[in-house]
Amino acid sequence: MVNKTNKPQIRFKAFINADAWEQRKLGKVADFSKGQGYTKSDLRESGTPIILYGRLYTKYQPIIREVDTFAEILPGAVFSKGGEVILPSSGETAEDIAIASSVEKSGFLLGSGLNVVFPHKELQSAFLAIELSFGTPHDALAKRAQGKSVVHLYNEDLKEVLIAYPSIDEQAKISSFFDNLDYLITLHQRKYAKLTNVKKSMLEKMFPKDGASVPEIRFAGFTDAWEQRKVGELTNILSASRVHKEEWATDGVPFFRSSDVVSAYKGTSNEKAFISFELYEELAKSSGKLEKGDILITGGGSIGIPYIVPNNEPLYSKDADLIWIKNTRNFDSQYLFTYLTSSNFRTYLSSISHIGTIAHYTIEQVKETPISLPTIEEQKLIGDFFRNLDHLITLHQRELVRLQNIKKSCLEKMFV
Repeated sequence: MVNKTNKPQIRFKAFINADAWEQRKLGKVADFSKGQGYTKSDLRESGTPIILYGRLYTKYQPIIREVDTFAEILPGAVFSKGGEVILPSSGETAEDIAIASSVEKSGFLLGSGLNVVFPHKELQSAFLAIELSFGTPHDALAKRAQGKSVVHLYNEDLKEVLIAYPSIDEQAKISSFFDNLDYLITLHQRKYAKLTNVKKSMLEKMFPKDGASVPEIRFAGFTDAWEQRKVGELTNILSASRVHKEEWATDGVPFFRSSDVVSAYKGTSNEKAFISFELYEELAKSSGKLEKGDILITGGGSIGIPYIVPNNEPLYSKDADLIWIKNTRNFDSQYLFTYLTSSNFRTYLSSISHIGTIAHYTIEQVKETPISLPTIEEQKLIGDFFRNLDHLITLHQRELVRLQNIKKSCLEKMFV
């Protein structure tokens, strides 16, 4: 059976005028088997590489080339032949269970809980794995999953699902494209995770621990003990005048709330709010204006999340929701922002916040917050170090999101 309308939205140039994709039940173009006899308790530190079904959810890409779990060979063991597609037969949700991987090499043990599919010559295994995981068959298999607290998917279900496929050459081109895209995504994930871990470690080591007057790691040339101060001794701690919700506008001056600060901190987006320029000017007469280097810190909900004002463009903040730390010459603003992200500050914050149904961090508590201060010169070096590190983290985070969005779009448009 050939459906003449079976063509994807996006196709590689060499295949634009190629035939429509074939459509068959998987049982007509593949043979089936199951893994055997192994569970998580059988794993060892060394031995023969083994694939267990749970790792398909947490570890493996659509193509499995290397395996990092091992077991001893038991009687009746099932080994990969290379080129088969495996899917878990059990999972927590119907939506997640239909996730497949192509096993590239022979000699891997295939544990219990795995459905094993051997594609016929007209199907490339990596292409089939991608289609079963992300294409139309994924949704069809999810509907067939059986169970409540644990759902199950059997080979009989796989045999009945309809799949669509082009020529072997086009399948290979598609699977290679997504393989390369997955490689880039993994690369940026690793770099992002590495830089995030570096930042976490440096935040712990570049500020003095409790009772210490100097940090574990320091820039060369600085030896003086750090001074212990309170934030309220360094600057004014303020709050903006109240804006009522009916005064919000659809454009004008950005009106920052806790959600905006949290989104900026996490590098995500949220729905923005505004007030008119006229209202901003009127309120600023009594509240003053936020300026470059000022810091806003959340006082309710997710408390203690900082935001450093990047420029002198008009910006207004929500009263009580956000506490305003005015920038002065008594400290380097980037250093203070960095301190407010450190484990030292988080530990202090958890010790003093009034945690009921909602946690609160008040103006008076901000004023009393202790901070260790080196010289302004050392503060600037520390602030610049973490600003540059944050910039690199953001770059990899954005590229990761961009690549993930490309993959999502291509999966929707390159299959039928």
